[in-house]
Amino acid sequence: MERATAVNTALNAVLDPELDRPITELGFVKAVSIGAGGAVEVRLRLPTYFCAPNFAWLMVEDARRVLAALPWGGDRTVVLEDHFAAEEINHGAARGQGFEEAFPRLADTGRLEELRAVFLRKGHLAVQSRLGRRLLERGWTFQQLSDATLGDLPERLTVTLRRRRTALGLPAEPDSALFTDDHGHRVPAGGLEEHLRRGRTAGVGIEANTEICEGLLHTRYDGEEPAGVPEAAPGSPATGGERA
Repeated sequence: MERATAVNTALNAVLDPELDRPITELGFVKAVSIGAGGAVEVRLRLPTYFCAPNFAWLMVEDARRVLAALPWGGDRTVVLEDHFAAEEINHGAARGQGFEEAFPRLADTGRLEELRAVFLRKGHLAVQSRLGRRLLERGWTFQQLSDATLGDLPERLTVTLRRRRTALGLPAEPDSALFTDDHGHRVPAGGLEEHLRRGRTAGVGIEANTEICEGLLHTRYDGEEPAGVPEAAPGSPATGGERA
């Protein structure tokens, strides 16, 4: 099951841009097939038929990108199902087009990446808020939070934070400040309370949207579980099976 594990790990890095959670956790991965020759096909589904095409595009594009980086040969295919713009998204992404080429009436050059960055920054802020509240409950002071670096905490507590930093191109080394603004600058002790409050607000919005989307997905597919990921036997075609 090594390839199935690698596919699952890759897809875990693909986030819903608005919900700041992996598409695997949200149930957006309907099925994955792995062929004997290494070909991988991923089929995605979303909570509603009319989910914003720019968000859908980002998830399809990101899934194709992480699958392309897998260390074995074979085709990589990502198919969006049950979406009003599925044909345009699947066709455009498969041909390596940009969103502005596939949807010229909806896109301005550069705006899609800026949209991605906006939601990544919200997620980054929300992660800091959750971590900050946890440390304050343990008796840390605002000055200690401001002075702290990523390396001052066990790695397991900063995994998500470091991933968001890397995605935003911000410093994520052990000696980097634990709490930073959108530009990677350390937040001073006097500004941390407001910084964490804004992060809490962002987090509440993300959590509310997540609950709505999870409910819509459950209702739309009537609780149907994703089909999952198999490891194809030698000489067999790619099929549906156990989720990676």
